Amino acid sequence: MGSQENSKREENSGLQEADKQDSIARMKELISFLNEAAKAYYQEGREIVSNLEYDKAYDTLLSLEKESGVVLSGSPSQNVGYAVATALPKEAHETPMLSLDKTKSVEDLQSFLQGQEGILSWKLDGLTIVLHYQEGKLLKAVTRGNGIIGELVTENAKTFQNLPLQIPFKGHLVVRGEAFISYSDFERINEELPEEGAKYKNPR
Repeated sequence: MGSQENSKREENSGLQEADKQDSIARMKELISFLNEAAKAYYQEGREIVSNLEYDKAYDTLLSLEKESGVVLSGSPSQNVGYAVATALPKEAHETPMLSLDKTKSVEDLQSFLQGQEGILSWKLDGLTIVLHYQEGKLLKAVTRGNGIIGELVTENAKTFQNLPLQIPFKGHLVVRGEAFISYSDFERINEELPEEGAKYKNPR
């Protein structure tokens, strides 16, 4: 009897280890796919997958990491963002801009709020900007970048139609939000660019 039980335990252990190795192999595939997509988007201005495809692969990776208890190096779940290749001046964030976990569950949102009131709105897919106001005046505007170091875009931000350059609040105020343009404006800008190679790949 004891020999049979030991044999079953060893068999189950072997199956669990095989499942774990399969999960790790799948995670490696997903990490490679997601990192390639992020590099193409942020550094090369190319979209090789849709947002829906990316989110689906990312959610699968998160599930596998949770089930297996394994998180591999290079996983996008551990990275805030991909470094953007530009010549803009760099600026370190006063507080790191960490990414928020995604959820499709109302219960998860309620748990996150912990009894506090919240506002539910559409997610605008643009460029995250951090605004710094000092004594009521816009001091600087910085992009999210990789979450630790962003790019200084103060002069660009001053051209935003609905961004106040002065506010009543006195003191130091930091505002985080999303900068975006309409598709019609994006198309108009591209039409005004004479060279085909100079045209923007996407509104971000």
